Amino acid sequence: MLVDMKNTTLKILLIVVLGSVSALAVSAGLYRGVDSEGNILYSDTPFEDAEKYTPPPISVMDAPKPVTEKKVEDEQPAEFKYMGFDIESPVNEQTIRNDPDVKVSLKLVPALNTEAGHSIWLLLDGNPVMKNSLDTSFYIGRIERGAHKLQAQVRDAEAKVIVRTRTIVVYIHNSSGIR
Repeated sequence: MLVDMKNTTLKILLIVVLGSVSALAVSAGLYRGVDSEGNILYSDTPFEDAEKYTPPPISVMDAPKPVTEKKVEDEQPAEFKYMGFDIESPVNEQTIRNDPDVKVSLKLVPALNTEAGHSIWLLLDGNPVMKNSLDTSFYIGRIERGAHKLQAQVRDAEAKVIVRTRTIVVYIHNSSGIR
């Protein structure tokens, strides 16, 4: 019987404590009021001229989804394009007199893509006089008298033309005594 009495007392005590805690939780609230200086006050206990206050619901947002990084294998390399390619010198229809070495200068934007195996070819009258060059300046030596067509090309590793300059015409005049 003594054991039952202890258990019963313990149960009663537990019910009283839980009941008072829940009663406090039910009566607990927020109060809002204004003090003598016009400041708005909030409290969890009532005070003079305070009104029961129910705050607006809390805004809940979903957490942002983590950004998954693309695997390098999945990415395709951007296509490489040349924006400009032209013969800077000689200029179209220029007359070159008695020059033992004709210099050809090219302008290429962006620079030659050597990583992709690109190279420059220079054609004189449709025939290559320079192949697989990585430079944009050439000395092509003495050219026979007359009108000649010059063109430069960027080619890939298989010698396929990627981009070409416009074709220009140069006039070569050599004196008969100079060879």
